[in-house]
Amino acid sequence: MSSLLGVALGAAFWILALLTLAAALFFIFMAFVPMGPLGLTATSDDGGTSVPVPRAYVLFGVGAITGYLGGFALILRHLRRIVYSLRIGDPFQPANVSRLKQIGLTLAVVTGGAWIGQTLVSRLVRGALEPPSMFDLVTPAFSVLVVFVLAEVFREGARLRRESELTI
Repeated sequence: MSSLLGVALGAAFWILALLTLAAALFFIFMAFVPMGPLGLTATSDDGGTSVPVPRAYVLFGVGAITGYLGGFALILRHLRRIVYSLRIGDPFQPANVSRLKQIGLTLAVVTGGAWIGQTLVSRLVRGALEPPSMFDLVTPAFSVLVVFVLAEVFREGARLRRESELTI
């Protein structure tokens, strides 16, 4: 089972890594290649309306997507290493405690960034998006707490393993 999980995490990691690279390259392209405002066309039954989209909005969106994808690629990288330590039969090692804490921190930053980004977009473009509420952060905050609790469980497991290795 852990082998299959390792393969799935590996595939997901490489897909996210490539998407992050593509988004970063697109961000660099948009930042340095001179262009005018992009046109966004919304159509309805009575015709279409073209709305200019400022370059800063496009850069913000592409940067946010790059950060989001990169954050989850980083999480998957750490999960792959944790699953590898599980496959070799040594999951309670100090490095996994650090990996779990980094996963929790990355998850918190990505979640907070997405919430702030959604708030900014809802304020800048009234009516296009509902502003998020604090309730939208309950489940992600709980997930972050679970990851940090698991890190402490792994820390205790590593401590117990060290003690058992010292026992004759």
